[in-house]
Amino acid sequence: MLLRVTRETGSAPVGPADEAELIERCKKLDRTAHDELYHRYRRQVAGNLYRVLGDRQDLEDLVQEVFVIAFRGLERFRGDARLSTWIYRICVNVALGRIRTRKRRPNAIGVVDLDSAPADPSLVERPEQPDRTLERRRDQERVYAALEHLAPKKRMVLYLHEIEGLDLKEIAYLVDSNPVTVRTRLFYARREFFKIIAGDGASGDDE
Repeated sequence: MLLRVTRETGSAPVGPADEAELIERCKKLDRTAHDELYHRYRRQVAGNLYRVLGDRQDLEDLVQEVFVIAFRGLERFRGDARLSTWIYRICVNVALGRIRTRKRRPNAIGVVDLDSAPADPSLVERPEQPDRTLERRRDQERVYAALEHLAPKKRMVLYLHEIEGLDLKEIAYLVDSNPVTVRTRLFYARREFFKIIAGDGASGDDE
């Protein structure tokens, strides 16, 4: 009972030429370019972190952390992936760090409402019925509560595959692994997830 969502894409798409120019300006420490990159991708970064983690706790600090890492790492960016994908990879790593910290110091979390962010009015056909809204939120609560019991690496690959809809190759890039390892991790993550949903618990092993 995993839920598929649509990823945030930020503001207007950046063409390859414009993207390359923006990156070069950032590498030259152009403050205006840094501001442009931040404002263009901030919503995407916040949305990615929000959905992965399931709550807004320290969200703004985590967004800032992603951009600090991005600005420091742009000098080594070689264009092997789109800039948005590269930034998404940083989001995944920051989120993993947050999940590990949260497991060491468990806190009560507020479950994310995946549809709470403003939607494009052109994509909304008609308002959702209240009973359907309640049912969907209950499903989301069950999913995120179950994900909290998985080891961070398993949780991440399950989230990226089943909720974000990414394939093994894409996930392997984002988590800095290989498709075979991702496939294995995904297999065990699915098995543990459905055991948790069924009320049987999970092992909690990292691999």
